[in-house]
Amino acid sequence: MRLTMTLAALASLSSAIPARAEPITTETARAAVEKAIDELKTHNPAGVLPLVEPVVASLQDQQSEKPALCATGLTQAILLSTMQDALLKKQAKERPNDKPQSATVIDNAFCIAPFLKGFALIDLQRWDEAEPMLRLASESAPLDAQFRNEYAEWFKAMKQWQKAHDVFAEAYDLCEWESDEDVKKSNQARALRGMGFVEIEMGDLDKAEKSFKKSPKIVPDHAGAKSELQYIADLRKKGTS
Repeated sequence: MRLTMTLAALASLSSAIPARAEPITTETARAAVEKAIDELKTHNPAGVLPLVEPVVASLQDQQSEKPALCATGLTQAILLSTMQDALLKKQAKERPNDKPQSATVIDNAFCIAPFLKGFALIDLQRWDEAEPMLRLASESAPLDAQFRNEYAEWFKAMKQWQKAHDVFAEAYDLCEWESDEDVKKSNQARALRGMGFVEIEMGDLDKAEKSFKKSPKIVPDHAGAKSELQYIADLRKKGTS
């Protein structure tokens, strides 16, 4: 796993100080997220925004004082604690005169909120506004492969191929900390398909083929992987290297 990347994400959370928002409870955050998911299911992305914005503001407010992180499950919570200890030691060594900031683990609803907002903004074609939300979700839940995959998709859509590839690779690495085997496999396969797509765009068909062949070994019979492998074969027939 790329601990350097994850520690950098943890450190970045304390760099911005947004305006303070009214505090909301965990129950309120969960209820807002559930309603927002219902809005997405009914294809109403505009309805998502007013539901999640107070939750996003609350997350940002919590992070204005010290890092606030989300974890799914006990394994991730323990690992976040270990990583936080490593970060504090690193900060103490590099900046001995600074007051160290320890992170607090908060309910995952607070991190799902910016993820849903970013997702809705993409549906509304508000791409520039979506990126900070997807980044906030990914940095606030630094072990969540699904959030990292979605963030990579943003770079892919912007045709920032190398950045997209890097973030898909990060998502793949994060899957090892997922306790739900089905979720783990789904995110691994998605990350591989993302890397494969980008590798085609970057002109490396050999790497792309390996990625798309590895993906079905995790999630068999995926139509997208089969289609991309056929596309690679067609490109080779046309003489594309």
